Amino acid sequence: MKRLNGLRNTLRPAAFGLAAAFACAAFAVAPPADDDKARLSAGKSRFDKLCVSCHGADGAGIAPGASTASYGPRLAGRPELNEAHIRDPIIHGKHGDKAMPPWGTVLDDAEIGQLTVYVKWLAATPSGRPAAGPLAPFDLNDEARIAAGKRRFAKTCAGYCHGFEGVGGRAPDFKGRTDLPAELAYETIYKGRQGADVMPPWGNAFTNEQIWELVAYLQYLGKQQP
Repeated sequence: MKRLNGLRNTLRPAAFGLAAAFACAAFAVAPPADDDKARLSAGKSRFDKLCVSCHGADGAGIAPGASTASYGPRLAGRPELNEAHIRDPIIHGKHGDKAMPPWGTVLDDAEIGQLTVYVKWLAATPSGRPAAGPLAPFDLNDEARIAAGKRRFAKTCAGYCHGFEGVGGRAPDFKGRTDLPAELAYETIYKGRQGADVMPPWGNAFTNEQIWELVAYLQYLGKQQP
């Protein structure tokens, strides 16, 4: 019995140490994204990939790169579109005039839900008014997200192009830069750039949240003295 009690006394500090280590590890990880923001942001990302060519950017009903009406109907500024009106065509598509493919054969329930949430949000936005701010899945001022973006920036962006902490590279500096809206930063990271300041597209390499973490870090750099 004495040996058993001694073993228990020996194991208790070790168990406590392991618990503390796991607790610290848990708090070191960036907090989860707000569910509603995350779904809306993911829906926009999917809309931009699958729907813009027919419905126009932000569902405005303007053909990409033109001033004419898009192939598909305008979605923004249509409050009469309820969830059923939006979700059903996404799943089953549409036949006849202005046909639409059935995305229910490609997307799972969660992805359809994300797309539905975003289109519903667009429908509630008055026509002709730009989307209200970047659809980040979390607070861009969150210190943990900024730190995650900084680590990713150091690995993929600093060495060759943008320099340490976004200064002194081949590409434009970020520190003290106030002319880079979050939405534009996201689009540029996702799609890349052509021309003199060429930049590879990272949309297929990073997740939606990872790109937004980079944006959070760039926004942080923009507030620092150059």
